[in-house]
Amino acid sequence: MTKFTWKKGISLLLVLALAVSLAVPALAADDKDENPILIVSGFAEYTLVDPATGESAFGNTDAIINTVTGVLPSLLTLLGSGKTQADYDAFCDAALPAVNALFDKIACNPDGTVKYPEVAIKTQTKGSVETLGLDYVMQADAFDKDLVRGAVDAVGADKVYVYGLDWRLDPLVVADDINEWIQMIKEETGCAKVSLAGISMGGVMVSAYVAKYGTADISNITMISAAWTGLSYIGKLFTGGVSVDEQGLYNMLTQAIGTDVLSNILGSTNILEQAIGLVDALVAADGDRIFSECLIPAFGYNPGIWSFVPAKDYEAAKSFMFARMTSTEEEKSALEAKLDAYHEIQVNAKSTLEKAQEDGVCVAIISNYNFQMPPVSTTSAMTGDQVIETAHTSGFATCAEIGKTLPDSYKDGKYVSPDRMIDASTCYFPQQTWFVKNMKHVEFSNEKNQCKFYAWLMTADKQVTVDDNSDYPQFMVYNAETKVLSPLANIRGDVNFDGQVNLVDARLVLRYTKSLETLSEVAKEAADMDENNNVNILDAKAIMNFYAGIDTADNTPSLFTTDSVTNEDTGAEILDQAQESTAEIRDALEGAVGQIGELLPFNSAAEMKSVLPDTDEILNALPEITFPQAETETQPAAETETDAQDADEPTTAAATETVTEVPAA
Repeated sequence: MTKFTWKKGISLLLVLALAVSLAVPALAADDKDENPILIVSGFAEYTLVDPATGESAFGNTDAIINTVTGVLPSLLTLLGSGKTQADYDAFCDAALPAVNALFDKIACNPDGTVKYPEVAIKTQTKGSVETLGLDYVMQADAFDKDLVRGAVDAVGADKVYVYGLDWRLDPLVVADDINEWIQMIKEETGCAKVSLAGISMGGVMVSAYVAKYGTADISNITMISAAWTGLSYIGKLFTGGVSVDEQGLYNMLTQAIGTDVLSNILGSTNILEQAIGLVDALVAADGDRIFSECLIPAFGYNPGIWSFVPAKDYEAAKSFMFARMTSTEEEKSALEAKLDAYHEIQVNAKSTLEKAQEDGVCVAIISNYNFQMPPVSTTSAMTGDQVIETAHTSGFATCAEIGKTLPDSYKDGKYVSPDRMIDASTCYFPQQTWFVKNMKHVEFSNEKNQCKFYAWLMTADKQVTVDDNSDYPQFMVYNAETKVLSPLANIRGDVNFDGQVNLVDARLVLRYTKSLETLSEVAKEAADMDENNNVNILDAKAIMNFYAGIDTADNTPSLFTTDSVTNEDTGAEILDQAQESTAEIRDALEGAVGQIGELLPFNSAAEMKSVLPDTDEILNALPEITFPQAETETQPAAETETDAQDADEPTTAAATETVTEVPAA
């Protein structure tokens, strides 16, 4: 065999090996029979309908307007009064009955049972998306529409089911209903296992189901922005900790409308300051009346709402709320039994999921952050997704307060986010918990790659970790404008997101410029070496220069966050630049080969080059493959071992050392 043939043979073997290694998992995926998915929706995602009127029993716009209109005269009277105790009492006399009437139809009895059983979910028919039709499933105005579409894309409409949640019910009663659905799904699909995903309050119900029925019928448990460990502000409210946070209110207004103009105007007129002062004074004067005559009748007897009380606040909440209930001791006892039963489930949530993993169930937890929480308690500085604090959706990550970062001592931690806002090491499951920055509570989009991430977790056939898919590392960022989910910090030039900048990345860019390769939005951002919003042949050159060690001003990879992504490729410009770049690319490749030779135990770079294929052979021999991208279906890497250990005592408060101010989203 000649030297040339030997070189060509080695190249061919390498190509075949790479092609086979990539093709085998792909073929396995094609043959894989995914389990059906049951999505358990969250609080108020499905409409509770009053059959007497045919209208929504909760959140009805007309009813809210009528209530506000009815209360307004008494509020104006209070504002113009001397604000004595008698004035506050007069306001409560007029306002509290009106508010009670607004919430009456969704209230529970003092023993924790539903007050109006005839009020029911608008659409709650058992059946798959294929059987019922996507339009029927979506008519409930659920927030998770695009997540359903993403699941359908992943496993087919015949294997996707959506459970509409009646949030008034005892979670253990809901668990019974979920079990009926699971048995029905198994019978309809012929599958032995079901993938179970809980969104928001749906995570509470997933916890209740697993605690009561175990995991014999479950393949996956996916907690998505889930309240499975509670909500801190509900814990505070149920212990009487009502406190309006002025700065938090400004932050929420700014984030809600995307500009600080309104909050600045309100601040300059002192309207918010006066309103906050009035609320604080009202609570101080008539707080007990507000709880006993309004909040408790509307929500205090509701076992579902009580599931939001964190374990650490539970006993204090019972003491505070039960003392203000006007119910009988028998009713209190019946309610307490329901509340205690779920409290034990929440306390044991970690061990329950650990047992599920031991049984072969794939567990995944997704948590969002960097949004202001409701400014109604002393916990409003906690970062979250506008609805649930990140510390709770993540199973107790250590989080900086909103707009701040963790101390410098966190810089080198394995589980610390690149923006130093999150330390995942204290999570119940640090290796199975993902974080998405700048994504609101259930801001799902199936436009680009976001729902592919959720589908990857819901369809995993083995336990995956934050290290298994370079498209979806532990910390990501969501761009609500472009709908792109991307790694929070990427290395510019690392087009295939393998943590390296090398010839493979340059080749992907070259092929893209000739329309031979498709790059995701995130990959284009990584490929744009000169940051001119144009991916062209000069970017490929810059990548090769960097790999070869050729120092130029425009080819130094840097960390970047994908907060905005453009897709403005100018074909004519690429072609013009390509005319004069071929020789330079060849020189860069030769330089790269020389660099490799200096690192290996050869006598010289020349000797290294003598046993390597020529430059043209390198380009030709590289396999025709598509590397994992954010918009293409990928196979997770092999599961890796980790020496990470769960923290015995999760840290939920931000560190008390000096913090650095950073802009909030």
